[in-house]
Amino acid sequence: MAALVCALLGSLALGQTTFWGDLTYLHHAWRTGPAMLIAAGRAPLWEPSAYFGMPMAASMQGGLFYPPTVFYYFFGFATATALFQALHLFVAGFLCALWLRSWKLTWGASLGGSVVFAFGGLLVARLPYLNHLATLTWAPALALFFRRPLHLAICLALMVLAGYPTFVPGCAAAAWIAAAAARTERTSWRTAAAGWIAAALLSAALAAVQLLPGLELAAHSRRAGGVGLAESLIWGFSPRDLLQWIGPAAAGWARFYRADETWTRVYLGVAGAFLALCGAVALPRRRALVVLAAVAGVVALTLGDSNAVSGALWRNLPLLRFVRYPGNLAYLALLPLSILVAAGLYRRRGAPLLVLAAAVELVALGRAATPLAPRNLFVSPGPLVQALRERLDGTRYLISPRALHASSGADVFDWKQRLYGLTNAPYRLRAAVNFGEPLVPSSSYAAIDALQSLPGADAAAAWMPWIGASRLLTPAPALSARLVDEGSPLWHVARLEKPVSLAYQLPHQDGADLPAAWPSQPPKPGAPLVVRRAREDRFEVSGAGPGWAFVSEPRYPGWKTYLITPSGESRVFPAPALSAFQKVRTPAGAWTLRWRFDPLSWSLGLTLTWFSLLVLGASWYHRTR
Repeated sequence: MAALVCALLGSLALGQTTFWGDLTYLHHAWRTGPAMLIAAGRAPLWEPSAYFGMPMAASMQGGLFYPPTVFYYFFGFATATALFQALHLFVAGFLCALWLRSWKLTWGASLGGSVVFAFGGLLVARLPYLNHLATLTWAPALALFFRRPLHLAICLALMVLAGYPTFVPGCAAAAWIAAAAARTERTSWRTAAAGWIAAALLSAALAAVQLLPGLELAAHSRRAGGVGLAESLIWGFSPRDLLQWIGPAAAGWARFYRADETWTRVYLGVAGAFLALCGAVALPRRRALVVLAAVAGVVALTLGDSNAVSGALWRNLPLLRFVRYPGNLAYLALLPLSILVAAGLYRRRGAPLLVLAAAVELVALGRAATPLAPRNLFVSPGPLVQALRERLDGTRYLISPRALHASSGADVFDWKQRLYGLTNAPYRLRAAVNFGEPLVPSSSYAAIDALQSLPGADAAAAWMPWIGASRLLTPAPALSARLVDEGSPLWHVARLEKPVSLAYQLPHQDGADLPAAWPSQPPKPGAPLVVRRAREDRFEVSGAGPGWAFVSEPRYPGWKTYLITPSGESRVFPAPALSAFQKVRTPAGAWTLRWRFDPLSWSLGLTLTWFSLLVLGASWYHRTR
């Protein structure tokens, strides 16, 4: 297994790195931002650089508290990512082999099934999606420890911490299907269900440090009630894509290399597909029917709205309201297909040669399917980042929707340096608009949606003071009397003619009239206030005189605000303003408003996780020997 990992990822030791898609757009920011704060000795609680500001500890997809994330605290991003990927491919194959061995299969058959599991397209296509890869790695462990609640709880907790908890119910369902296929007369479903309930409760406690802040963010996001059908059904399989389960030999090399359809890269390889068919014949009838029914169900779900039956499933199954993209559900077939491949190898003449053929084919396909770039890609800021570092001075930049969603470049360095996705965050550049983060507070999303719907640069310039943005990035020169051109380092950069602050003082009536929702026209601007930010989770605003202080920072649970005057300090509670932001009534005389982020969900989650770990350690120490 280790040799196959080296064969697949060997190029990473020769000055190259995986980079495609979300790995650059999102995971670079999700991993490096917290690592920098931890290196500075601070808890990674708040990310001020993305979407006006986001709770960092609540961003589940970054795997902040997942143990293997420690690689990112000791190594650069490219090296840490290579180690992270190699570890998970090895563990995935090892766990799958152990689980298949528990089916009384030979080690050779178990190895063959695990090779297809770990090096088939379903997992290799997720190398750029570190949270997907990490979560799916533990799927065989759910089947392996099906009747061992303590071990099961640890695996479930690791899957939650890995960064993509929406995969956990599906992997659990696959483990139950595998158990149904393997059941004997002595199987007690009631006992198994009780064990799983206990394991789920313990895993929730173990992962509470991530789960409680994450659930709080989910409750405040626009996806709290699920996603619409139109969004859910993007990126589904077509009937023709079913050939992708075999690989490019059946689907065609042109479709196999399409970088914008990675979700269809689910190949087993010719050898793997042949063995799966053999396994369907070799398995006892009852077991074969259970496994094949599971595979057929997965195929139906991945087809999305391409046919009436699949479309009806997506329209009528309530749980699918919380799932994006039919193609993402292909992972549900990982365990059933591994069973079929292993069964196809069991006691088959020439099995070692078939395992070798499958391994060679899958490694070759994996190397061909994985785009690579020079490893210094992630440490090359580029001219745009350098220009904004010199000019922003604590304010934000606003990137136009045409620029943000262009997702193109003259070469891989040019593409990476154009600040798509969250690529601004590692450089601590504050953005008003990003893309890619699935859980954004609904109030912030409403403001971003309004900004992205503005008709042009002049309309955007009128709103820029209210969002604390001093620069506008556009594909072509911005045409507005309010803006001053500053050149074109990758994008055209324009500066707002008047000074910009993150806070403004408003007269009594103007402040009182400032609406909680985003209005159709920008209100009358106020006088800029002094804003000081010593660190990412604390800032203060100073001024003098009665009225209102408008602050273009998100009003999110966990922020505590204090009013400091010559007569003392008291806590105040800001009112919502302009959808995402806040306003505070100010008294006569000199005053300072101080904000500190201290989320209760984080404190409770951390306490519960530590307590659970202590209980787990004590029970393990005092276990019956």
